[in-house]
Amino acid sequence: MVLFTKSFEKRLKNMKENKLLFFDIDGTLIDATLGINDIPISTIYALNQLRLHYHKVFIATGRCQCFIVDPVLSYPFDGFVTCNGAYVSYEGNCIMKHLISQKAIDAAINFALRYQTILYLESSRSIYITNGDKEGHVDFENKWEMKKSVQVRDFNKNDIEVYIGIMLVNNESQIEPLRVSLSEFFDIQQHPNQLSFDLTLKNVSKETGITKLVETLGYDMKDVFAFGDGNNDIEMISSVGYGIAMGNAVKPLKEVAFDITSSINQDGIKNALIKYQLIEENICTK
Repeated sequence: MVLFTKSFEKRLKNMKENKLLFFDIDGTLIDATLGINDIPISTIYALNQLRLHYHKVFIATGRCQCFIVDPVLSYPFDGFVTCNGAYVSYEGNCIMKHLISQKAIDAAINFALRYQTILYLESSRSIYITNGDKEGHVDFENKWEMKKSVQVRDFNKNDIEVYIGIMLVNNESQIEPLRVSLSEFFDIQQHPNQLSFDLTLKNVSKETGITKLVETLGYDMKDVFAFGDGNNDIEMISSVGYGIAMGNAVKPLKEVAFDITSSINQDGIKNALIKYQLIEENICTK
């Protein structure tokens, strides 16, 4: 027989007093541009302490699940809001998905073929690539650690189920044609200082996915923490009770955040969790 202490029984009884926490990946948990390719040790300690205190921890990312790098994917997160909110899973089970329409798929592929740009259409298990033989693909693949095992170049566009896209244009002159051609189907968000663009479904964002997951688990958005750094985190950060912008976040995100913590390379997540008394300071050592 297992005997629980009174404090443990009280904690179980008041599970909903605990929080749900969502973490963006790039610029928040890792940052390839800074050479931070693994989750910092201080952040791992912080995540472990959150779980020990019965808080639930989730990923909220623009990446599809098969595009998440191994150091992040190997951590035992409770669930994933991926594809910028279009695909949501909890404990391994899909609880919501929004599909890119066949008309939108056709439009994106036709643009890529006409302008000789690189297009990625992402599902949970595969990334379908148009013009993957172009040199820019190798650079993108290496920079963002896209696994070769999930890449599919030979596919029937009528048979794929995808939730988000990425377009890599060749030069700035192609940006306006991209917006003109595809804005009917997608919200087009440029990656900071790059010629790559997320093609996300209209009226779908990380907020959409988080709201669905929060409702499914019987919580309230006021009990949710979220951490992010990019423009695609704005809806998420502004909709939860505690939207925390990283110190390295873009200015528009900082303007809507509930609070701003330090940068990823200055233990931003750990510092914020200590500030809000979700973890203890003395166990978060580097």
